Amino acid sequence: MIAGEEPPISILIVEDADDTREMYAEFFISQGFEVHTAKDGLEALALAKERRPSLVLLDVALPKLDGLSVLRKMRADKKLADTPVLTISAFSGSEYSKGAEQSGATRVLSKPCLPDEVLKVIREVMGKRKK
Repeated sequence: MIAGEEPPISILIVEDADDTREMYAEFFISQGFEVHTAKDGLEALALAKERRPSLVLLDVALPKLDGLSVLRKMRADKKLADTPVLTISAFSGSEYSKGAEQSGATRVLSKPCLPDEVLKVIREVMGKRKK
């Protein structure tokens, strides 16, 4: 890193579908982000505590611990409470959105959601623009 340069935004991608997780990871790495991935809710919580990402992209339907439970635990943790979390799910509709918002989601996204669409939301949420 060059002096005076900001460190890259780090993203924790939490997705149980290998292809989807890898697609997002490869895209965000190509955009200059530092990327960490998790395939279930328990791994996501452990990595969030260890890595303290700038932002979390969190699938809702996860094994071991569902995404909304991960989100609630993050919001209850003083070190992670302010981390922006974008929930993403194939579930759609007001009940899903309401549950995600009540759990503390920064933004609620619905699948399918292409990486460039997620990038727009991340830039908006993080207040960053690509140079």
